[in-house]
Amino acid sequence: MSIWNDLSWVEGIRTPFLNFFFDTVSLAGYGTFLILFLAFGYFFWSPQRFSRAAMLLFISALINSFLKDFFQDPRPSIELMLDPRTGTSYGWPSGHAQIAVTLWGLLAYELKNRIIHIGAITFISLVAFSRMYLGVHDFGDVLAGLLIGSFILLLWHYAVIYKLYEKFNELTWLFVILTFQLLLYLIYPSHEGHELSIWFLGVMSGWYIGSSQIILANNRVIKLFLSLISIVGVFFAMVFITRLESSLELSGIISILYSYSLGLFFSILVTWVIPRFWKIFDFIK
Repeated sequence: MSIWNDLSWVEGIRTPFLNFFFDTVSLAGYGTFLILFLAFGYFFWSPQRFSRAAMLLFISALINSFLKDFFQDPRPSIELMLDPRTGTSYGWPSGHAQIAVTLWGLLAYELKNRIIHIGAITFISLVAFSRMYLGVHDFGDVLAGLLIGSFILLLWHYAVIYKLYEKFNELTWLFVILTFQLLLYLIYPSHEGHELSIWFLGVMSGWYIGSSQIILANNRVIKLFLSLISIVGVFFAMVFITRLESSLELSGIISILYSYSLGLFFSILVTWVIPRFWKIFDFIK
């Protein structure tokens, strides 16, 4: 067994505390945390910055999902696994490692603060290591995720340098997003239990359509309070909508449109409806 897929060393360093610690760290790479974090950042810090982070995260997640289902690389032996949340997903590349680089790397890139850079690198390293510690990814999976995430971040850097975003209007960019989604749907290597998430595509489009420049109250204490209340609402909306999606057994184009519409509605609720709800009570800056 090569260094790329040898995880025999993890059992020798495991302790109850480290099991708990790295399992907690790994939660930062799952969808529920990521959506709630993006929503909180959108409400509390900057709608513009966290809309950019959301779009890059969506792109990175879709690329990772495509690569996993294309290569269908098996995960490490089930006897080593301490994370039951992986389901039937494949191993290469590590989604946690890739998304950690694109999300935390982008925020560090935009904030340009040495302390934040060190914190981002530390956290990315912890997330990447946690996947090996928990026995759900080998070194090859994690390294590939880090490299692919870094490459996506590099492309973003050049897009910023050459002001690619400013070259087109919002309608054109929406067309680009929809075209990207349609192309991905047509070429996606779908097989039983591994289909492209149409709901997720709707979330991506809805976030772009609904994003605004509305900023909550000037007072940081009030802003924090409103943001925390808002993400509680986001959490329950996410639970309700995902259950609503699974409650109906639809097929064909109706199923696709239904799932896409639910994802679209969810993101518009986060980015447009909730901020304007607070606007009614004059909590907008």
